[in-house]
Amino acid sequence: MPRASTVLLVPGLVVLALLGISPDVRHGVVNAVDLVLRGDLAALRDYLRGFGVWAPLVSIALMQVQAILAPIPAFPLMYANGLVFGTLWGGLLSWASIFLSAVLCFGLARQCGRPLVERVVSPSALAWTDRSLGQFGPFALFLARLVPLTAFDLLSYAAGLTPMRLGPFCLATGLGMTPAIFLSAAAGATGVHSPWALAGGILAIAALAGLAALARPALLRRIGPQSPDLARQG
Repeated sequence: MPRASTVLLVPGLVVLALLGISPDVRHGVVNAVDLVLRGDLAALRDYLRGFGVWAPLVSIALMQVQAILAPIPAFPLMYANGLVFGTLWGGLLSWASIFLSAVLCFGLARQCGRPLVERVVSPSALAWTDRSLGQFGPFALFLARLVPLTAFDLLSYAAGLTPMRLGPFCLATGLGMTPAIFLSAAAGATGVHSPWALAGGILAIAALAGLAALARPALLRRIGPQSPDLARQG
């Protein structure tokens, strides 16, 4: 049986293979990354729509690319998915894409080690995640995921360096990122039709971020250090 950390690299290797084999795919992804970096959401929406029935697969591929090229932000893609596919389907697409990219980053860190992670995560951020994830395990990851606009990929890379097992990582990631993803999709879906709905979505995201940031220190103090079960290597 192959090691789990090796299996986790398969999605990223597939994306990289597509980029290397097809000049058209490579050119399209470069253009999309440029739109993401510029925050041109309308152009990104039109870009995705141009792929027709293949748009969901293109969105998934782009999310993996932005994970490999962290810290390219995922929020524009989450918002664009809401614009193109609506709150429910856009949210589900973003959730599946980000979950896959989180597992990819976790696997890359687990396979390649700290030298790779130090290239994409700042020393201060890595020191914070070393302390928080090392002491509180998946619960700290869950709370960090609750905050919208958090650098999800950087958290996943850092988590791959800890003894956290894959199962608890997936559970904390899947649950923690759900509110922010669907709020972002809703902001994208409703913002096209109503500026008030867009403003409400942005305020809801900001409120979620504020509540999570305020609650996190107190909750971490209450649970104490993680149990030995969570400290075993997966």
